[in-house]
Amino acid sequence: MEPITFKQCFKGAWIDGFSALRNRPLLTISIAVVILVTLALGTSVKQLAATAAQTGMSAAYRLELALASMGIGLVNVVAFSILAVHTLRHVILGPDIARATPWYRDVGRYVWASIQIGVGFGVVTAAIMVIAVLALRVSGHGNSSALVLTLLVLLICLVVFVAIRLSLILAQIGAGRSKRWRAAWQDTRGHFWSIFGTGVAIALPVIVGALIVLVVVELLVRMTTSTTVLVLAALILQAVISVVWMAVICAGNGWIYHRYANRLLDLEGAPDDV
Repeated sequence: MEPITFKQCFKGAWIDGFSALRNRPLLTISIAVVILVTLALGTSVKQLAATAAQTGMSAAYRLELALASMGIGLVNVVAFSILAVHTLRHVILGPDIARATPWYRDVGRYVWASIQIGVGFGVVTAAIMVIAVLALRVSGHGNSSALVLTLLVLLICLVVFVAIRLSLILAQIGAGRSKRWRAAWQDTRGHFWSIFGTGVAIALPVIVGALIVLVVVELLVRMTTSTTVLVLAALILQAVISVVWMAVICAGNGWIYHRYANRLLDLEGAPDDV
C-alpha cells in the first residue's frame, strides 16, 4: 500500500492510460482494428437476427446467428483483455517491462478470472431473483411493482459492492502475480466508497466525451445522405472510444492497486486461488 491521493489516481489514470497505448502502438492499432471488425460484424448479425425474427426463419438459422454473436463477443473479450493486461502491466510494473513482456502472457488467466467473476455474478443474481420472486408470491406481494423495483435496485447495489471489493484481483493478475481472492477482498475492506468514487471520476470524462461524439454523429446522419460513410465513421469512433475507455479505466485500476494492495503483495509466488 502506497500513500497515493485521489488527485494522483485521477491524473495517473489518464496520463498512464494514453502512455500505455503509445507504449506499444502496433498492439494498440491491432486491438482497435479487431474491435472495429467485431463491431461491424456484431451490427450485421443483429440486423440478420431482427430480419430472421420478422420473417420466421428456421430455428437452426437463428441458432447459427446466436452462436456467431457469442463468438464475436468472445473475440471482443480477448481483445479487451489483451489491452487490459498490457495497461495494468504498464502502470504496475513500468513501461519498460510492459514493452518487453509478450502481449499474450497472463491474458488467459485474466480472461478466466473475468469469466469466473461474470458467471459467479450471473448465478448468484439469478438465484437471488428466483428466491425473491418466490418469496413475494408466497407473501401475496407478487404483483407489487414497487417491491420488485426495490429488490432490483438492492441487487444492483450488491453487485456493485462485490465488484468493487474484488476489483484488485484483475490488477493482480495483470501484474503477473498469483490470483488471491481472499487477499483482494481484505485489501479493499473499508475502502469501498474511495474506490467507487475514484472509478466514477476517472470514467466520467470518457462518458461525457462519448455522449458528445454520439450527438455529433446523430446530427451528421440527419444532415447527409451518405449513410454508409457515416456508419463506418461511427464504428471507427466507437472503436477508438472503446480502446481509450479500456486503457484509462485499467490504468485507474492500476493506480488504485498501488494505493490499496497490501496482502496481495505478500507471497507473490503463491499458487493461484490461494
